[in-house]
Amino acid sequence: MRIRVLGAAAGGGFPQWNCACPNCRAVRSGNDSLRPLLQSSLAVTANEKDWYLINAGPDILRQIESFASLNAGPGIRETPIAGVFLTDAELDHTIGLLSLREGSSMTIYGTKMVRSCLQSAFPVFPMLKNYCSWEWQSFNPGIRQKVGPLHEEDGGTIIVEPVPVSKKPPLYAKSTQELDCHEEIWEVGLVLHNEGSGRCLAFFPTLEKITPAIEACLKKADILMVDGTFWSEDELTGMGAAARDAKSMGHLPISGPTGTLELLASFPAERKILIHINNSNPILKKDSVERNILERLGIEVAYDGMELEV
Repeated sequence: MRIRVLGAAAGGGFPQWNCACPNCRAVRSGNDSLRPLLQSSLAVTANEKDWYLINAGPDILRQIESFASLNAGPGIRETPIAGVFLTDAELDHTIGLLSLREGSSMTIYGTKMVRSCLQSAFPVFPMLKNYCSWEWQSFNPGIRQKVGPLHEEDGGTIIVEPVPVSKKPPLYAKSTQELDCHEEIWEVGLVLHNEGSGRCLAFFPTLEKITPAIEACLKKADILMVDGTFWSEDELTGMGAAARDAKSMGHLPISGPTGTLELLASFPAERKILIHINNSNPILKKDSVERNILERLGIEVAYDGMELEV
């Protein structure tokens, strides 16, 4: 199973033209110790023919154009993108669906709350009903699901295991009464299993807390790709960029008493990678103290174009 990082950034991508944080200012001034990133998204395949996107953000067209395996053709309106796995309904992970409207044969996967949201609060499916006829498949957290070609002899089957992460709806959906169900799962992480190799990758781009179920997944996975949004709890509040801290935004910081650093370092996975990195995070700077701390612990920072085999 081959996995390609299409984008490793959180938020609206990195750098943001109107952002005054130190990292964005440094990139705009030409500092080559920082590498601009696109919005967080992965592409995965088990047969080099059928590709599945994990989340589709605002940079999706640039990401497709930059990776030849996702380019359209050879037939008219033919695309190697067979479907999209949605980990949540956030705009940064779903707005790219509007740009994929010409892929009429795709299947979209997500929780039932994500589907409800894309029918009403952010009505992607009603908007696109006259452009394409996508199929919907629901993720049931905790239940493994086979995804791939109808005929297994074609290869390409991926086992997807959705794991509950959060009951927090997107900000734009919080005032939508019909979606106001605090007992339903809005966000999931995904464990991708390769039946052939017996290996798996755990992908958790957001972590509100580490539950026993999440910890069990992180302990058993061969490769980890986890929330690296913020280095510190007060990263944005400290620079006056936001009123909410990391935890209230649904992200555990990397450092500090509630951070993921020590726990991540203790897991036996052969590779541990931080993804979904905010433009304010100092780990983006290759010569930073924070980046050196990660490197000493064997923890990697994802980048656009990174490839993995599972």
